Order: sequence, then C-alpha cells, then structure tokens
Amino acid sequence: MKKLLLKSSIFRFLERAIVVITSLLLTPYLISVLGSNDYGLWVLVLSILGWFNVVDLGFPQAVQRQVIQALALKDNHRVNIVFSTGIVLFAILGLFSVLALVGLTQVPAIFGVTGPDQLTLVQILLVLSIKIFWGFLMNPFHGFFSGLLRFDIDANLSSLNAIVKALLVFWLISDLNIWGAVVATLASDVVTNILKVIYAKRLFPSLAFNVKLASFNEINELFSYSKHLVLNGIINTIGSKSGPMIITRLFDLPSLAIQQIAANLIMHTRAFVGTITGVFGPVYNKMAAKKQNMEKIFIQTTTINIFLASVMFTCLLMFSKVFIVLWVGEAFEYSVSILYYSVFSVLCAGFTTSANSILLAQANHKLLSLISFFIVIFNIPMAVFLGLKFGLIGLAMAGAITNLIFNVFVKMALFKHYNNYKTGEIYQRLAMSIFLVYSLSFIGSSILERLAVDTWLELVFSAALTFPFIVLICWFMLLPQNLKVIIFNLLADKIKLKKTLA
Repeated sequence: MKKLLLKSSIFRFLERAIVVITSLLLTPYLISVLGSNDYGLWVLVLSILGWFNVVDLGFPQAVQRQVIQALALKDNHRVNIVFSTGIVLFAILGLFSVLALVGLTQVPAIFGVTGPDQLTLVQILLVLSIKIFWGFLMNPFHGFFSGLLRFDIDANLSSLNAIVKALLVFWLISDLNIWGAVVATLASDVVTNILKVIYAKRLFPSLAFNVKLASFNEINELFSYSKHLVLNGIINTIGSKSGPMIITRLFDLPSLAIQQIAANLIMHTRAFVGTITGVFGPVYNKMAAKKQNMEKIFIQTTTINIFLASVMFTCLLMFSKVFIVLWVGEAFEYSVSILYYSVFSVLCAGFTTSANSILLAQANHKLLSLISFFIVIFNIPMAVFLGLKFGLIGLAMAGAITNLIFNVFVKMALFKHYNNYKTGEIYQRLAMSIFLVYSLSFIGSSILERLAVDTWLELVFSAALTFPFIVLICWFMLLPQNLKVIIFNLLADKIKLKKTLA
C-alpha cells in the first residue's frame, strides 16, 4: 500500500506541476488579450461556478466511503449498487444545480457587474451550465478511483485536461476573446470525462450502471453519513467563494484581477502540498473501519504537511516580488503584499488537514459544520470592515486572523474531544514553521533585491541554488528522526523498483 500511495503522490505532484506551468503560461496571455476587466470577469465566472459544488450535499465523500467498504469486502454487486445509485443521485443534483444557475441569471445584478459585462456574464453562465451537470455525473468515478487508491488516474486525466485546455485557449482566444476560454473549457472536459469512463471500465470490468440497482435505501445510507457535511459544505462554499463577489462590490473587476494573481499562487502552492498528504484520506477510512488507533499516522501526516508547506511557502514568499513583476508586470506588484497575509492564513488552515480527514473517517464530523458557520460569521463582516479600511490587504488580514483562531485552536479542540492524542509537538512544529517561512523569505528577498535579480534566467538560477538549502533547513528543523528514516526507506524502495523494471 505504501508503494501505491507513493506512486499516487508522484503522479499527483506531476499533475500539479503541469497545471501550474499551464496556468503560469496562460495567465499573462489572458490578461494581455482580454485586459484586466475581462480577465476579472472570467475569474468571477469561475468563482460563481464553484458555488454549485455545495449542491453535492456531501455525497462525494459518502460515495467514496461506501465504495471503499464494498471493495474491501470484494462485493462486486455492492460496488455496482453504490455506483448506480451515485449516478442517479448526482444526475438529479446536477439538474437541480443547472436550474438554480438559470434562476440566478434572471437577477444578474447580485453579481456586482453592470453594463455590457452583465449580459456577457449571463450568457457565459448559461453555456457553462453544461459543465456543471456533467461535473456532477463524474463524482461516482472519482469515488471509485479513490477507493482503489488510484489517484494516479485522476492525476493523469487532470494533467491532460490542463494541457488540452491551454492549447485550445492559445488557439481560440485571440479570435473569440473570452468565449475562446469558454469553448476550451468545455472541449477539454468532454475529452477527459470520456476517458474517465473508459479507465473505470478497464480497471474494474464488472463495473456497470443499471438504473434498477439504484435504491432509496442506499441513498438513505449515503445521506446518514453526509447529512452533517451538507451544512458544512454550504458554509465553506459561502466562505471560500464570497471573496470575488465582495471585491466586485467593494472595488471593481481590475481589483479582482490583482487579487486573483495572489490567490492563484497560493492555490497552486497549496495544491503541491496536498499532492502528498491528500492521498491519506482512504487510508484513514480503512483504519477507522477497523477501529485502529491513528495517533501515529496523524502525527506523521501533520508533520509532513507542515514540512512541505514550510518549504513551498518559503519559496513563494522569497521569490514572489521578482516572479510577479516578470510574470504579469509591475501593475500587479500589489499582489505581493496580499501574499504575506495569505501565506499565514493557509499555514494555519493546513494545520488541521489531517485532523479534519480523520474526523470524517470516524464519522465524528457533526460539529465541523458549526465551526464552519462561526468561521463565515466571523470572517465576512471582518473582511468587509478591513477591506474598506485597508483595501485588498484588509481581506487577506481577515482571513489570517480567522484561520489562526478557528483552525489552529477551535478545530483542534474538537479533534482532541474525540481523539485524546498528544498534539504538543505538532504545535511546536507549526510555530517553528511560521518562524522559518517568514525569516528565511525575508532574508532571501532582501538578498535578491540587493543583487537586482530582474530576468527569468537570474530568477531560475537563484531559485535552483536556494531551494536545496531551504529543504535542508526545514528537514533538520521540522522532521523527527523516525520520520526521516521512513521517508528515506520509501524513496529507496521506489528507486529500487524503477531499476528492477528497467
């Protein structure tokens, strides 16, 4: 299993690298062709589509859990019951989402956009409602791949999606403007969704959809697990997707474009960290099903998460100013100031990643929705207040304060309520992580400024020289000896396996 997880992590890391590269290439091109206003409009479109993830009502996690249990019992008929029920259920939820989106387009003023942009926004949303529907239909396939620990399949298809989309955008957007991005998004999704179906059938030949296998009893079982995730999903979506609408109401679309530069860099860096620790969800589910003690794996995965986050976000802050100016121009340099608060926010939020996953695996997630509710109630008013007072930086400040209070302390208190694990050492590592990230990035960025690094070649060269030192410092300061040995052994096994296959 360890080798399978390592393989999945490697492919997920490669997927993220491809997504990042295509995004880095596309973003300046989109801004140059569309302009800040239309680029901000495209960002708003993607944010609105993200709102409809909440309509899944927590069922993706429930389907994944049921598939894992059926596969563990080697019950193929049970797998098909869960799969078929999932397809029917998500088709209904997808149709509901499309109708809800169509309803919202009848009152476009709520999106904070006026004039010709409002009509363009409505037309794009209506066309992309197709994407929402088939996105829902793909959820049972994701649950199936996760149940078999085949994250590499999802990763490879996601990589293909990013490449196809990027190529189509470069080809179409100069002629079709923002509609080129719409066509590219739909076309790339069609290709990868067809391949998901083909892969699933090859991986599990007995997998079959039959509407007669879908049952209300199965839906009730899924809902009994997911009902506590419904409110949590709604609240998290409001919290995570409200930013762009707050910005368009307080400021304008060009301001949203500036904020999105910082948000993209944070998202990609955070996703790199998740490529390693994100594969442990099904492992927690299996251990919870066997009622095994998870204290050791909790400490290890949380420590790995802190280590990876420290390395990646130190690099991000250290090179952010030079990179952003070279990437999208001096007009977006303000994004650097936003990053300093946003990095602190995600370090705090990532601290409870493993704790949240274990609570979900144990079905002890009932109070997570209540905490999420207080997060939104606390964060949105503060974001508006600090946004009016300090601009875009104020919104980032609000996120940093909120995550410090609720993720570092409140959520961990809930985790300790259900699992009396020792958490003192991971708090110490979090404190050390924050110190290392900001001290190393401050020293590094100061040196870069004195050296006047202002070309891509100089940036790449300085990053290549600096990265090993950052890794070594974090390695010795954040990882205990036993975890270093485990990582070394896993990597050694992977190298031996490659040599054997060669």
